Amino acid sequence: MAGAPTSTLRVIGYARCSTVEQATDGMSLDAQEARIRSWTEATGAELVEMVTDAGVSGSKALPDRGGGSRIAALLDARRPGVDAIVVLRTDRLGRNAAETLALLRRFRTAPVGLVSVAEHLDLATPHGRAMAGVSAVFAELERDLIAARTAEALGELKAQHRVWNHPPFGWDAVDGRLVPNDDEQSTLARARELRDAGMGYARIAAMLTDEARATKRGGPWQAMSVRSVLRTTAALDTRRAS
Repeated sequence: MAGAPTSTLRVIGYARCSTVEQATDGMSLDAQEARIRSWTEATGAELVEMVTDAGVSGSKALPDRGGGSRIAALLDARRPGVDAIVVLRTDRLGRNAAETLALLRRFRTAPVGLVSVAEHLDLATPHGRAMAGVSAVFAELERDLIAARTAEALGELKAQHRVWNHPPFGWDAVDGRLVPNDDEQSTLARARELRDAGMGYARIAAMLTDEARATKRGGPWQAMSVRSVLRTTAALDTRRAS
């Protein structure tokens, strides 16, 4: 009947992957988008837009991401123009369990809803809201365990001067063993000096780039790359000292 309201759910898909996840089975942007599109086809929902963040770590807050800022804005919009945001998993949204839970609380009262395909979550139901909280906690636990195992393995291999995967910044692989890279060790020392002086990661990145101090791949420094090498170095040093 002409003029009758439609019941079709209008949704926006959101996918995020870090540089490492882009090569991980099932977590690339293409894989996430395919799962979201399959869900919309199965449910009869209309996918009006697909928003993505490529090479973006989950440690970056949602509003600070290129695509994530679009999703964050919908939470504050009086008339978002869509009914829900669809993600593969809730860990695509928040930096940690606390932030993810805060976002879930906002979705509960926002004019736009949230659907997690892999977790079969729908925040329209009490059960869905409870399971969303549980999944956020376990997603953070999984990330912490992976980080701990990685730091422990790297620490053992560094102590033995052996190579595992790609050598961390500050080291080179020579005949299957780790040897210090003098230029990179100098850059690490400079980065730690600036950080100890209270400088933020973005400013440190700009200074290292201005000083022509190369990254492992020879490109310019970014705030997240500074944060990553400093945290990895700190974890390795702690492990070696223990």
